[in-house]
Amino acid sequence: PAKYGGAGTELHHQIVLWLSMGLEVHLIPTSPHAEREPLFKAMTNAGVVIHPHNEWDCLGPEDVVLSFCNAEFLKHLPEIFQRTRKTVFINCMTWLFEDEKRRMKEGMIRMFLYQNEQVLQKNRPLLQALNPDPRVKHLTFSPYFDDSLFPFIEERAEDHFGCGRISRQDADKFAANTLHIYEYFVAPVLKRGLFLGFDARSEKKIGRPFSWITTACDSSIISQQDFYKHCQIVLQPSDTTENWPRVGFEAMASGSVLIVDDRGGWQQMIEHGKTGFLCKHERDFIYYASKMAYEPELRREIAHNARLRGRELGGLEQSKASWSRVFQELDDME
Repeated sequence: PAKYGGAGTELHHQIVLWLSMGLEVHLIPTSPHAEREPLFKAMTNAGVVIHPHNEWDCLGPEDVVLSFCNAEFLKHLPEIFQRTRKTVFINCMTWLFEDEKRRMKEGMIRMFLYQNEQVLQKNRPLLQALNPDPRVKHLTFSPYFDDSLFPFIEERAEDHFGCGRISRQDADKFAANTLHIYEYFVAPVLKRGLFLGFDARSEKKIGRPFSWITTACDSSIISQQDFYKHCQIVLQPSDTTENWPRVGFEAMASGSVLIVDDRGGWQQMIEHGKTGFLCKHERDFIYYASKMAYEPELRREIAHNARLRGRELGGLEQSKASWSRVFQELDDME
């Protein structure tokens, strides 16, 4: 679990949910020095049992082992599968890993979980072509998002218009025309940008940001909460197709209006014009960013709508119900 990044933050929030359901949660790290991780103390204080890395001997035949997009889990699956057949892989991408396909062909993954029905429909036939075993389950679940970690910001500074983007530093997370979009949208006051998740890879892709845009490599420099406190809008063109972006939940909880690509999981999360904006072209990004800068009352209305939408999609009771269905399937698994 982590405070920053898609799969790590999603796991963190699911652990919070599982504990609230009365489940016993164990973590088996796949790399050493787990005690150095930012959430180590919080996890142990919450009652999570953290094992030495790769301690597969602790597993029994009735234990459920879930992995959130972890390549090392796929590598160690032969050892895990000797001890329990209740193996679950949650791929946070929209495409399949080569090792994921290999382990499916070998019959070592017994359940695939998806945050997004469209991704399930796309990937299930590809996996079943490798192994048609009907005992392998493909299910969706509703990931929990703990919005108490991201307080809603009602008022922000009015002497400038805060905008920004947040992601990993990978080049694919950035659209090549990102700076063009930031340059050409207009605001009634000075624009101030913030890119959280930016390094040499990002700069090689899009160029050096303007002097009015601050960059930070990760959340050790600027926290996500401070990022959203700055941002009236999250203006986030990307070259990737997002699956179920956690930053969407963070922004909606915090009151930062999302202006994002009209594809992937964004299409299911955002109601265009009501809880954010979906863009097909750079002109759309420029237009809607400018609209939000010049129409503060509409911006506030959309921010409040989005907050409710985030709770609808990632709320406690809905997520509990979906995980209860998943665990029932696992209980029934031979």
